[in-house]
Amino acid sequence: MLALAGEINEDISEPKKNNTDFMSKTTLQNILFIIICVMILYYVNKSYKADQYLKSNYDFTIGKTLKFTGAGGNKGFISYCYFVSGKKYKGDVRRNRKIDSSIGNFFKVKYSKVNPEISEMYLTEEITDSSEIVKAGFKYKK
Repeated sequence: MLALAGEINEDISEPKKNNTDFMSKTTLQNILFIIICVMILYYVNKSYKADQYLKSNYDFTIGKTLKFTGAGGNKGFISYCYFVSGKKYKGDVRRNRKIDSSIGNFFKVKYSKVNPEISEMYLTEEITDSSEIVKAGFKYKK
């Protein structure tokens, strides 16, 4: 029995895809997109609030550079500490490779009086007066 080519009606195309696979992939992409947007908005808002705290109600103290930090061996930040009312706080500042900001040196720090955890260190304003450093809460070492 010979079958003629025109008489074969079998559908040999690819199997139809289930719409739920497409929907779940799209839904996952949308959820991921929303999470990324929320994270970006959170960090922008946090940065804005920190700037507002440092613009309106601030004071200055002295901070000490502790170590170079950063992801992937980049070491693009400097970790520092400072004291406000006897309590120790820590912060990070972007490293400027054009400025010699050796570890263990002291620099001017601006902090929020409302929230002393919010601060910024001025790496261009090194403090070398030991009496000022001791008044800022650091112990004098010979």
